[in-house]
Amino acid sequence: MTRPSLLVLDQTIPYSIRESTKAKRLRVAVYVDGEVIVTKPKGTSVEKLLKFVESKKLWVAKKLEQNTTVGLPELMISSEEHFAAHREAAKSLVLKKTKKWSKKIGCEYGSIEIKQLKSRWGSCSSSGSLSFNYKILFLPEKLQDYVIVHELCHLRHQDHSKNFWTLIAVTLPDYKSLHTAIKRM
Repeated sequence: MTRPSLLVLDQTIPYSIRESTKAKRLRVAVYVDGEVIVTKPKGTSVEKLLKFVESKKLWVAKKLEQNTTVGLPELMISSEEHFAAHREAAKSLVLKKTKKWSKKIGCEYGSIEIKQLKSRWGSCSSSGSLSFNYKILFLPEKLQDYVIVHELCHLRHQDHSKNFWTLIAVTLPDYKSLHTAIKRM
């Protein structure tokens, strides 16, 4: 079975479709490894899906172009072997930085896990456990710090409220440019 694809100028861009019972709206994601996935809520018509995908084709092409200009080749690799080879170094880095930043912010955290995440740099559970993408290891140091501070601030504010962003701003005054940069990754 062939994958559906978008035609943008002279470029054919294949994509995958995932149906989700949790999804409330159509969504398209472009991953750093070049994979394009469209997520649709259960019951979405083919016509609505195709219209949505067509409306996003220039955005998808732009994101794919940005991915090739990111300049961090290690972010492009996605394999179990790559994860296994770098997991411990990532854990060491994250433990050191999390300890440092948690003291500055004045918060305590639970366990820390290093995972092979596809679309996130980190997460914070309501119990205080932190998870980080092993590829944090390949980010520039300022972006590593931003990811860790972001998750630590979620220990105080489990949302992206004004109070959450204020805490980040107090900790990292240049957070806006860092936030923009990490979204490009």
